[in-house]
Amino acid sequence: MRVISGSARGKKLECPEGIDIRPTLDRVKESVFNMIAFDIAGATVLDLFSGSGALGIEALSRGASHCVFVDKSSQSIDATQKNIEATRFGDASCVINTDSIEFIKKTDKTFDIIFIDPPYESELYESSLRAIKDSGILSDDGFIVLEYDINITPIFETTGFEIVKDRKYGRVKILIMKE
Repeated sequence: MRVISGSARGKKLECPEGIDIRPTLDRVKESVFNMIAFDIAGATVLDLFSGSGALGIEALSRGASHCVFVDKSSQSIDATQKNIEATRFGDASCVINTDSIEFIKKTDKTFDIIFIDPPYESELYESSLRAIKDSGILSDDGFIVLEYDINITPIFETTGFEIVKDRKYGRVKILIMKE
């Protein structure tokens, strides 16, 4: 796993081990960032269920101004912090070891881009989207990038977000959502 483009291009990233950890494949990550390329510069980013922090670090490498990384796994937080140090994005990062839904409910920050990539077998897709909608943490022109396995069927109709882009890469589905 590595940073694909931008100021930290080619830097290798550590990945925590475990059955819930499933890093986004480089080809999927590259496709995602091609879809949102014109919206990254200067953006404030939230990387929920951050794992290794690869999505948020890629956004910083491509010009995002700041990223908050949230994960409840201390192993994931350790990997994220090491990856931030390796890519020298410490000044543009905030790493928080807590439950993602609790963070959404308590934060007073707003974000232009929110990455949601929870463990595939969880029920955190709908609850994350509802918490984001209820809290108002998505900026007016902001959007959500959501990744899930095609073998599960999260319910998005009741979350208050519209799917504006929908792409499939093997078993992975990427949605870009807006209010």
